[in-house]
Amino acid sequence: MNLDFILWTPSPEMFSLGAITVRWYGLLFASGFLIGQYILAHIFAKEGKPEEDINAVTMYMVIATVLGARLGHCFFYEPDYFLAHPIEIFKVWNGGLASHGATVGIITALYFYSRNRKGQSFLWILDRIVIVVALGGALIRMGNLMNSEIVGRPSNSPVAFVFGYGGKDVLEQHFGQVVEKVSIQKSGISQAHANAQGIELKPLTLSVQFKEGVSQAQAQEVVSQIPQVLAAYEASREDIEVESSPKVQFTQAGTATIANVEAYGVPRLPSQLFEAISTFLLFAFLYLMWNKKKGNTPEGSIFGLFVVILFSLRFIYEFYKENQVAFEDKMPLNMGQILSIPMVAIGLIVLYMAYTGKTKVKVQ
Repeated sequence: MNLDFILWTPSPEMFSLGAITVRWYGLLFASGFLIGQYILAHIFAKEGKPEEDINAVTMYMVIATVLGARLGHCFFYEPDYFLAHPIEIFKVWNGGLASHGATVGIITALYFYSRNRKGQSFLWILDRIVIVVALGGALIRMGNLMNSEIVGRPSNSPVAFVFGYGGKDVLEQHFGQVVEKVSIQKSGISQAHANAQGIELKPLTLSVQFKEGVSQAQAQEVVSQIPQVLAAYEASREDIEVESSPKVQFTQAGTATIANVEAYGVPRLPSQLFEAISTFLLFAFLYLMWNKKKGNTPEGSIFGLFVVILFSLRFIYEFYKENQVAFEDKMPLNMGQILSIPMVAIGLIVLYMAYTGKTKVKVQ
């Protein structure tokens, strides 16, 4: 029996207060700006820049990141839909942000910011901003992990995750009138087996607790529908599989019936976690580079390194991630990779200019 996998089932929601729900993604997204502002204040203080400019550049960043990331997703990944339903563009809470769009938005906003800031040229401010952008990117990818989204491809790797929250949520929502809650555990009974692609499915147990008063006959009727329900929803069909006639064990918890249903999970690479770790390391590298030189680096050098490293890694990671939209399945490279190529090229050009003296050198 092979149980060498991580079962990932945390809720995207931290807690609710009445009609207000606090989500991990929102908290981590906001934390990127708050922590980034603190780090930027430290950088500005060290280099003798006006403290009041920190709030200004932060405002530019917030607006540019959200607007650029949203428009990037809408027009890079789903242009037909959003052109036909333009009002949907404003519904950011429904999800859909693209890092390439955020990058374009930030660069554009900082160009306008730098025009009237003495001693803060366009490349100078880009060099400082990308340090905190890297940290924000790491926190956003952790938010993606908490949302169980932007997942990796199925894999037999020992570090694979089974993303179970989607299946749990689908069953609770679909059978909400009779089901109290659903939990998912690793199974010590079922045997792992491989699917047609050679991926070793992981044995799980779906514990379905019914509301008081639901008879075992009613519970059996619900259990018989579970395979079809899981297969019908995008949030669950690619992560949790239940055979048409699964093994089921009924137990009682007081007056409530519990059905323990045999299931299997599809292990996937936790691509969000890989990106979060590498982007955090990129943040540390860029900050140490700035700190060691105390700002005396060729203008554009930190920005150039950031763009080359970040989007080179993004290009590689895309080989191990599921495509975000269906049209990418027919492409030799997906949209994330196509958009990364010009970003890397821009970074290389800026680096060349910085280290051949074609950009202004900052000397305190």
